[in-house]
Amino acid sequence: MTAFVILHYRAIESTVKCVESLQALAGDNRILVVDSASPDGSGAVLAEKYAGDESVQVLLSPENLGFARGNNLGIRRALELFDPDFVVALNNDVEIFQEDFSQRISALYEARPFDLMGPDILSVFSGIHQNPKSLEPCTLEAVRRKIAYVQRSQKPVWMLLSSGQKHSPAIWRQVQRKRRAKQHIDSSVPMEDVVLQGACVIFSRRYLERHPEPFYPKTFMYYEMEILNWLCRREGSVVLYEPSLQIVHYQYMATKTEYRSILRRSQFVCACLLDSLRAAEELIVSAGEEAAPLPEQSPVPAKL
Repeated sequence: MTAFVILHYRAIESTVKCVESLQALAGDNRILVVDSASPDGSGAVLAEKYAGDESVQVLLSPENLGFARGNNLGIRRALELFDPDFVVALNNDVEIFQEDFSQRISALYEARPFDLMGPDILSVFSGIHQNPKSLEPCTLEAVRRKIAYVQRSQKPVWMLLSSGQKHSPAIWRQVQRKRRAKQHIDSSVPMEDVVLQGACVIFSRRYLERHPEPFYPKTFMYYEMEILNWLCRREGSVVLYEPSLQIVHYQYMATKTEYRSILRRSQFVCACLLDSLRAAEELIVSAGEEAAPLPEQSPVPAKL
């Protein structure tokens, strides 16, 4: 059985569409929606909407826990309620149209037992295939480079330039495509030991038995998957990217709903990202990796 955990915040239409796409999937599936204390009351609306639906549960968090702790809350509750073989953590702005998605997960696990797996994620906005997020592992050096970059980005002139790009969907789409092209990632090929994109992450029972709350809890939003990559590499967990699994991703819905001002949205993103990076730096240093960071490795094709 497969449990799907959807993190909800304000964008109720997106969440309903996500749930509907999951309800159309074949197989034994359960859905748990975690409302992160949406101030517009949409969590209560969802709870009432699905009150008579045995396949959907709605969990109302009394506070906004962010991405990591919100997903941890939902994943732990899904394990308690459903005892699933797999838990799929989803953003509410995604949809799955492969009817046999759950059966594919099971078949892939039989061929190559994994701890985490990520599907091909197609961005509706940019047309980019977003998985893998990166081929480079999370290291202390990479974290510190990113901290310096974000700190520079917070300067007023750079913040205004970035906001100007985002004001034009055509320009912002082109910026994203150029950034992705520079990574030289072939998303048509299965890979192992890569940083997955967080819009959809598949956890196996064997991983969740060891880590029932898999995301590092000292972040609110952003950089969660890089930290999870570091934790998995340190433990030797099997992390796969599998392009035969496919979803579509409608980006920016939650932050668009929360922040109508693009400048304020950019400031929020930078602040959250900087907090997450500092949490990652603290984690890696506390583990004694400062003098000897984990060696960078090139991803290898998954043996499927």
